[in-house]
Amino acid sequence: MKKTFFIFYCSIILSFAPIGAFAQSTPPFIHAETAILIDANTGEILFEKDSTKRMYPASITKLMTVLLALENMGSLNDRITFSREAIYSIGAGSAHIAIQEGEILSLEQCIYGILLRSANEVSNALAEHIDDSAEAFAAHMTQRAAQLGCEDTNFVNASGLFHENHYTTAYDMALIARELFNHSDYLQFLGQTYYEIPATNIQTEPRYLHNQHQMLNAPSLYYYEDAIGGKTGYTNESLNTLVTYASRDGMDLIAVVMKCSGAEHYTDSAALFDYGFENYKTIKLFSANDYVHTVNVIETYKDKVHNLGTVTAVPEADAYATLPKTASVNDLQIRVNMPENIMTPVIAGQELGTIEVLSEGNVIYETPILSQGNMAETPLENYVQQEKAERATWIKTIVKIPLITLFVLSVLFCVTRTVGYIQRKKRRKQRQKRMSRQRQMRR
Repeated sequence: MKKTFFIFYCSIILSFAPIGAFAQSTPPFIHAETAILIDANTGEILFEKDSTKRMYPASITKLMTVLLALENMGSLNDRITFSREAIYSIGAGSAHIAIQEGEILSLEQCIYGILLRSANEVSNALAEHIDDSAEAFAAHMTQRAAQLGCEDTNFVNASGLFHENHYTTAYDMALIARELFNHSDYLQFLGQTYYEIPATNIQTEPRYLHNQHQMLNAPSLYYYEDAIGGKTGYTNESLNTLVTYASRDGMDLIAVVMKCSGAEHYTDSAALFDYGFENYKTIKLFSANDYVHTVNVIETYKDKVHNLGTVTAVPEADAYATLPKTASVNDLQIRVNMPENIMTPVIAGQELGTIEVLSEGNVIYETPILSQGNMAETPLENYVQQEKAERATWIKTIVKIPLITLFVLSVLFCVTRTVGYIQRKKRRKQRQKRMSRQRQMRR
């Protein structure tokens, strides 16, 4: 059983209240059919409009393609060779960067081709490279989305080209975008508005790529100073779709808007960011390294407890909370729930306890505390051998007892005889002295 053995109260000059409780600004009017705004660090939803309604995503699909590429390929320098199928299966008028059959690009060049120019043949080539076929890769995309918590997403291709069974939701796209935002390799692509692919094994001239996301381009009418990245999308069926990241004063937000007309995807996203930054803040509750623990690892054999050592346990991640800017000061409590002992076996990543943040007695944040090491069970034969050794030692002890007893008795006997002899000898001397005195007196 787990037992709470440590409670540490931390008073923080910090505000907390349910999201939206103190927000003064009226949520913006959004033209998009569906939309969502989340805090990238906490996952907190700050605004949503029909965010779980199934929609056609168009090229924002490619964020999942990029995520799988970063998760399943070894390096940004990995080489991808383009097949005829990857190039000629995208359809007339589809976005591309004129890759030729047999041409080779690095993974980095491919990702820039996808993020800046939405190149569909590049998405297809990555799909074939990772899972051998576009169909297998689409199934992989759907499976990975489900692992992230996407419940209304089904991908049919890596590019986002229209298919009636290729759909997702604004909420699910926010989950995918958030996971990608937490991938360290992805961060180097954020905010890039220009990239040059040099001459390749086939193409003798460089390719110049410019970002299509107008919130990132300073000369654009729709430039947003705090925008740091994202992906555009468009088909006749989906209309404009857009995923955008923005950062201000330590707060990172993700806005997703789907099915917009004209430039509404840009104006809606800007309105969502203004609303989020003006009304909320992201606060770091604690660092995982501040709560490193050691836990005793034990096991039992025939009702006897054996201590095998300790393992280190650390919270899964640093803790953040999204709070209204106008929230009142409140004391938060940090409570660590850990067992005094943990039974074997223990594996790295195993949950050993939890750490909670409370406000007025209510848990507002909880994260697991995970083992950083392994501790295997002791093989049964080890205990059997130990019992045999203990039994042999006990038998030897039993055999030695009579010998020790005989030795002790012998020593006692010798000591007794020696003491008796000394006493008798002393008494004889005393008698001799008395007799000598008596003879002298008679004389």
